[in-house]
Amino acid sequence: MKHSMISILFVALVLAGCSSVKVVPELTANGRINTTDNSQTIISNGVEVTARVDETGINSYNLESTVTSFHISIKNTTDSEIFFNDESYILVDESGLQYSLLTPENIRAMLSKDSYYLVPYPYVGFYYLEDYAKTNAYNRFNSPLPYYYELYPQDIFTKAMQVATVIPGMKVEGLTYFKIDPAAHQHVKLLLFRKGVPKSSPPDFSFPFKIVK
Repeated sequence: MKHSMISILFVALVLAGCSSVKVVPELTANGRINTTDNSQTIISNGVEVTARVDETGINSYNLESTVTSFHISIKNTTDSEIFFNDESYILVDESGLQYSLLTPENIRAMLSKDSYYLVPYPYVGFYYLEDYAKTNAYNRFNSPLPYYYELYPQDIFTKAMQVATVIPGMKVEGLTYFKIDPAAHQHVKLLLFRKGVPKSSPPDFSFPFKIVK
């Protein structure tokens, strides 16, 4: 019994150690770091952008090891409209490998691919195909039993950064998603380009992050 408790404690410590990964901002020119939420704000040419890792953005879907979400806020203090689209956001790791934005549709496809085998809380899935077959044959309209297998990850869509023109004096904010595991890296850099700006040009905003393990 004593050995069992020691083994359990050891496993718990190992798991705790594996999960203690933090992505924190590195101060950059014209930047201001908020240590409360580990965000950084940069103001350039009348546009104020704040970025931070959102650790809760995809945790409910058990994608935290493969998808990382960044919360971004863009405030327009100029007299002209500004525009950022899905191609405006690029993530780069320490080796120079770049990652394009995952749209909410991409995330939903990733969830749907494995939904019949095992779906994490708050959804219910299936370990075996025969279980899915039995449930698929069941008529949900004629039975009082709960009907579980469909997925409705609305939050992925409602919390995502919207593609919209930011009018003068207004602000937009939301989550951006990238297929990357922070635990496998030391540094990442989030780059923002205004719509129409060539990617070969310097980014309008650059947010470096270091990964503390």
